[in-house]
Amino acid sequence: MNLRQLQHLLALADEGRFVAAAERVHLSQAAFSRSIQALETDFGLRLFERGPLGATPTPAGRLLIERARRLVFDGRCLERDAELLKRGELGNLDFGAGPVPAAVLVPPLLAELRRQAPRVVARVRSGNVDSLLRLLDVEVIDFFVADPRLLPHTDRLELRPLAKVHGALYVRTGHPLLQAGAATPQDLATHGLGMVSMTPVLHAQVAQALGFDRVEDFPLAVECDDLHTLARLALEGDMLALLPHALVAASGLALQALPAPRLNAEGLFAHVHAVWLRGRTLAPAAELAMRAFQALAEQPT
Repeated sequence: MNLRQLQHLLALADEGRFVAAAERVHLSQAAFSRSIQALETDFGLRLFERGPLGATPTPAGRLLIERARRLVFDGRCLERDAELLKRGELGNLDFGAGPVPAAVLVPPLLAELRRQAPRVVARVRSGNVDSLLRLLDVEVIDFFVADPRLLPHTDRLELRPLAKVHGALYVRTGHPLLQAGAATPQDLATHGLGMVSMTPVLHAQVAQALGFDRVEDFPLAVECDDLHTLARLALEGDMLALLPHALVAASGLALQALPAPRLNAEGLFAHVHAVWLRGRTLAPAAELAMRAFQALAEQPT
C-alpha cells in the first residue's frame, strides 16, 4: 500500500466508475483496476461492489476511504512543507481572524511578519466564527484566531491559546455617566450598548457580569463585528461600546472606560486561540505567525 494507491481508492469512491476514476488519475482502465485489486489484496478486504451501475463502497470500504482521505491530505501537507523547506522559503500565510483579534492583534502581527519574513505573502480573512469555520473547511485558510467560547463545537479542531485581550465599556469624553461613578444596570439600559456578536451562552455571561440577572433585560442596541464602527458610534453619541483597551489606545479616540459595579479586577476579556483542523500539518509560516501572536500577548492589551 502507498499514497498513490490510496489516491486511486479515493478517485473510485468519488467517481463511482472505473473509467472516470482512471481518467482522473491519468491511468489506463486496466492499470487502474490492477491498482484497486492490489489494494484489496493487501487489505484482505473487498472494498467495492462491482455492478452495471458502477462501483459502490462496501461497509469496510467506506471506513477505509475516510481513513485514506486523512492520510492523503496529510501527505499533501508533508510534500508542501518539504518543498518549502528545500527552497528555504516559508511560503504563503493564509489565516482568518475574529473581530477582536482582527482589530487588536492582526495589525502589529503583520508588521512583525514583514520584519521577520519579508518574502511571506500574508492573506487575512476577517469575519465571525461561522464564516471562518467555512473557510477552514474548504482550505482557504490554514487557521484562524478567535475566542473558543464562540465555537459551536471543538471535537474536530485543534486549539492553541495565544493571548487574552482585556476590555471595558467605553463612552465618549463628557458622557453623563462619567459623572456618576460606577454605572448601574439602569444607567446602561438608558443609553444602550454595542458589542460584537456572541453565542447565547457568552452573551448571558457578559450580561451577568454587567449586572443583569436576566439576559432579556440586557440593553443591546447594536451588534456589529466591526469594532471600529462600534467605537465611532460611542464617540458620536451616548451609546456605550464594549471595546478592547488596546483598540482605544491605538486609535487615539476620545473615549473613556466606564466602571461597572459587578466586574472583578480582571474585568471583561476575550480569550484568543489559534484554531485549525485536527490532524492538519501547519505550514511553517503558520507556526511563525502563531509564535508572533504569542509574543504580542506579552504586551499590554
